[in-house]
Amino acid sequence: MWHHSNKGNKSIKFSDDSIKCCVCFIEFESAVNNIAMSEDSSQIREYYSIIINSLSQIIKRNNGKIVKSLGDRLLCYFLNFTDINNEKAFEQVIECGLEILEKREDINQELLMKNELPSIESYKISIDYGVVDLALAGDNYQVDIFGSAVNLCSKINSSSAHNEIIIGNNFYRILKSFPNILNNYNFINNGEFKVTENIGYPTYTIKRR
Repeated sequence: MWHHSNKGNKSIKFSDDSIKCCVCFIEFESAVNNIAMSEDSSQIREYYSIIINSLSQIIKRNNGKIVKSLGDRLLCYFLNFTDINNEKAFEQVIECGLEILEKREDINQELLMKNELPSIESYKISIDYGVVDLALAGDNYQVDIFGSAVNLCSKINSSSAHNEIIIGNNFYRILKSFPNILNNYNFINNGEFKVTENIGYPTYTIKRR
């Protein structure tokens, strides 16, 4: 069931339903704000269009969906988790993050060919698993997600090293139950991320073996 709400001029419908899924934040860094094109709105639109469209194709190939773009930051989610024992679905999320890192130079080449737009210098990618709440927001009622899993994933993104993938403990606890995933990837313990002064949340960096 959806509940309608108006916030300012924006219309939002909240759902009674919650779903379990993987959540991912992708932040990209470049020199776009430091060069002359920052004064050219058409070049800025072209720049973000190339990057977001390229990332969207990778995410869709791996059964994910971009929820929203927040400037240099994307929020996406992956929905194939009705069966928590579906190892392939969880591995696909990992591979999506790794593919984004590995295809950075391909996107940079496209940016260079289009009016010598600035390259992506680095990504910061965070992934976690948990319960999210659904909403339909905006004039076209686009799907949005929110909840503690989204908030945690956003926070741990800030502690990610450049061009690496950081995952939360909720995601890691599931991944370590799959022998094939443990054989294919290294998990490096980063210790606890301080959510609050008194609450820590374990995080891990994931790399392909």
